[in-house]
Amino acid sequence: MHTATSSKLGYTHKTQDQSHKTYRWWKALCGVALANMGLWAWVMTTSQSQHNTFYVQATLSGIYVFVCAFRSFYPRIDLERYCLHDTPLSSVALGRTLATIAEICFSIQCAIIIYGLSLAVDSQIMGYVAYSIVPIIVIAQLFCWHATLTLNHFWHSLEEMAWVLMLILTAGCFVAGFFYLSSDYKLLMIIGFVSCLASIWIMLAIDIPMYLSRKSESQHHHNHLSIQNRMHDAVMRRVHTNDWAIWKQEVLWLTSYFTVGVWLSIGMIVIEFQ
Repeated sequence: MHTATSSKLGYTHKTQDQSHKTYRWWKALCGVALANMGLWAWVMTTSQSQHNTFYVQATLSGIYVFVCAFRSFYPRIDLERYCLHDTPLSSVALGRTLATIAEICFSIQCAIIIYGLSLAVDSQIMGYVAYSIVPIIVIAQLFCWHATLTLNHFWHSLEEMAWVLMLILTAGCFVAGFFYLSSDYKLLMIIGFVSCLASIWIMLAIDIPMYLSRKSESQHHHNHLSIQNRMHDAVMRRVHTNDWAIWKQEVLWLTSYFTVGVWLSIGMIVIEFQ
């Protein structure tokens, strides 16, 4: 009897410790989100930039920054319908809609930067890349929505591949810019290239294998349901969990997305090629 009680207490303590890890990570995300909103506001009020795209970039970045903050406060895992807080604000459909808007805004920011780079180095090819960025990410969003509604992780892996394609094209532009622009812009090109390379590595080495593994494990696709029922499931169904064993699989990409991704978005506000 004593042994059974001790075992139960040990299990309870371990479970509480695991949930504490989850909430410590979440609190860190929230702290960074608040700091990022403050950083965006500071850039907006102190920047002396007069370039034509400043307010366009600032608006796009503002949407991205605030959506990332919202997603930090209410994290979720779409296909499994996991959420850290059991509230309507954790709705998968709501979160996915906001994420779609934010990621398209981010892609427009990138397209503006690459288009400016193409003018600076007088490259028609870079111009074509700039015009291709947003359509590629729109396709990625369609893949993501299809995954969310059908619960099929294979479409998530296709979404990631679309992002990889966009990042490869963008990285190539930064490499060319490094050799053609003046020394004032070389550090900027290096930062852009390294950011693309790191994102590509996360997607190819971690995210895509994870999604393909989950696809092979999951048998609960919604292909037999109507679109209306699939959407109702995405809107209403939530599985509350604070289990670190579940959330730790998402930590790397969520943390990098809501930190480095946001900083890059804010940085693009003030970039100007002359």
